[in-house]
Amino acid sequence: MLRQMMNGRIAIITGGGGNIGSGVCRAMAKAGATVVALDLDPAGADAAARAIACDVTDPAACESAVAAVVREFGGVDTLVNAAQQFRAGIPLVALTDDDMRVSFESGPIATLRMMQLCYPQIKARGGGAIINFASGVGTQGMVGAGAYAAAKEAIRGLTKVAALEWGRENIRVNVICPVASGDPEHAPWVPSARAINPMGRIGDPEADIGAAVVYLAGPGSYVNGRTLHVDGGVGVWR
Repeated sequence: MLRQMMNGRIAIITGGGGNIGSGVCRAMAKAGATVVALDLDPAGADAAARAIACDVTDPAACESAVAAVVREFGGVDTLVNAAQQFRAGIPLVALTDDDMRVSFESGPIATLRMMQLCYPQIKARGGGAIINFASGVGTQGMVGAGAYAAAKEAIRGLTKVAALEWGRENIRVNVICPVASGDPEHAPWVPSARAINPMGRIGDPEADIGAAVVYLAGPGSYVNGRTLHVDGGVGVWR
């Protein structure tokens, strides 16, 4: 049903070389979008995407990457901010300024930077969609994940403001909080997520998370400023 919903649209996906980001790339490409994956190590990006090496914490690298997309493909219709670095398993009393810096520079600061860079491009094409990634770790809390939780909640705050400011220009900005088989750093959380998941499984990066991104980028054209928990119902238990 979602196939070819994105025909002719240009999508940038940060963190596109990771497991979840790569799944989103595949789903968007199958829906007909031209996909550009930005990642520190773009080698993991799906073959359906054009991969560009980009450190989202580097303003010049982000500006160069967006300019390259516009130069080659003519614009941007969709931005997906999935990139995030963090250090897990640190109790609040032991969190350092540097731990917070790692989460915030790669999370909300990089997300805002990419939104600002893509905003004029999306506006020039008559509107489009921005999908930011947050987490149930932020909305519900998790022991040892203070910096990550704070960064993800900051992303949700930015999303709400952008939805209010840019909605009249037909730019919809939403959040996905996923539970999916992801990158190695997520591995410690997978068993507990599976154990309390009403559906008894962990989400698939393409079939579950990617499909939600396609929906919000395409047919979900009246959804704006919302947080969508694509988690199989994990959050219901908390």
